[in-house]
Amino acid sequence: MAVIGKIENGIVALNKPKSFRTIHYLGSKLRVLEFIKKVVDELDPNRNGICDLFSGAGSVSQYFSLERKVVAVDIQNYSNIICSALLFPEESSLVNSFVERMNNSKFIVEYQKAFQPLIILEDSIINGELGTNLEAVCHFLENGSLYSYLSKDGNNDLRSELREAFDRVEENLKSFGGNSFIASKYFGGIYFSYKQSVLLDAIITEIGNTNIKHQSFLLAALLSTASDIVNTVGKQFAQPIRPRNKNGLPKKGIVKQLRKDRNIDVFDLYKYWLHKYTSNQFAENGHQVLRADFKEALTNLSDDIRIVYADPPYTRDHYSRFYHGLETLSLRDFPTVSKTKIGGKERLSRGLYRENREQSDFCIRSKAPKAFEELFKLVSEKNKILLLSYSPYDKLKGAHPRVVEIETLEKMARVYFDFVEIRSIGKLVHSKLNRADLHLEAEESAEVLIICQNR
Repeated sequence: MAVIGKIENGIVALNKPKSFRTIHYLGSKLRVLEFIKKVVDELDPNRNGICDLFSGAGSVSQYFSLERKVVAVDIQNYSNIICSALLFPEESSLVNSFVERMNNSKFIVEYQKAFQPLIILEDSIINGELGTNLEAVCHFLENGSLYSYLSKDGNNDLRSELREAFDRVEENLKSFGGNSFIASKYFGGIYFSYKQSVLLDAIITEIGNTNIKHQSFLLAALLSTASDIVNTVGKQFAQPIRPRNKNGLPKKGIVKQLRKDRNIDVFDLYKYWLHKYTSNQFAENGHQVLRADFKEALTNLSDDIRIVYADPPYTRDHYSRFYHGLETLSLRDFPTVSKTKIGGKERLSRGLYRENREQSDFCIRSKAPKAFEELFKLVSEKNKILLLSYSPYDKLKGAHPRVVEIETLEKMARVYFDFVEIRSIGKLVHSKLNRADLHLEAEESAEVLIICQNR
């Protein structure tokens, strides 16, 4: 692959501080991507186009974009924005002008003033005297959501300093329009510090005031920034940090974990991501980025696409939980938060998930077989080659089972394709991968491709 410069996390690397993380995973999965490319080049040496059907953070799309036409498809809006930035980078002049705009943004000062009571309180918890009171730390993490407070969702037992800060901020917000502070209202104090969320909101406001044709690119850098600073285990939005152990006692090191993420400078990191996206290598290969259901995308797939790479979610974990924060920030639509029953009473979901968020049929045991059957059928009817990604799991180690096991997938594929082969990195692997009595080394079972084609 002809790329100038060192590759890190999907795009050309700059000097990124080691503490920063990213939603792109090329750095950790480079060998997997090289394996996929080797198979793709073998099956289609003429370098026709490839469809990345569940493109997510765009690693596969980015990896193939210099050599082949790429059609990146995902139902989630955050994916559409990130893949667009990866495949269609903007000029550095846009970055320079937007950075200058942010340097002089009045919204930074105004927003910080509005949220000052919460910013000061949280700083005292993270970096000041209140940090020595672990009960106060836990209370803030468990009750620090402004959305929850404004919704009057079980805030009867708030500590006086937190209630007073909320009251003052609520009063301050009356001078602003209702469609402001999406990051601070939904995720401040829970996933980000309020100081960070206010800066995210200022950036979002300035993006909204730019030419619409540039907004997607500027938002991509914001999403990467948000993913880097999110203060959770695993750096995702599945659920906020649990500050207490199973016995209800504060966890040791909780303050240290807060300081690590919640003191990251948002604007510095955002500028880093703007420059990193701009430095991405670009090839005029007629790429497309579609926000669509996989069935719609396959039905309308053009003739110049030869290979469909599919890596759908296939465990019971609904992947939209892990990205709901990015989805909300990308849509900027102020959604209603879903509720759940706790102790017989309806409460806001702990993760503050979007109501009616996208939940893939591939994650639902009762629906997944039909979804896979539709995938096989549509690709076969289009006479494309399907590369279905599958990650084996070790039942003995308690790994989350796949809703459809590989033996079943292989049988289903053979109904629609006359050639089906299963490969893993470096060796051929047959369909007994998930048997409890088959002990595979982790390297051998890390990634599998089910190759399906009609010859």
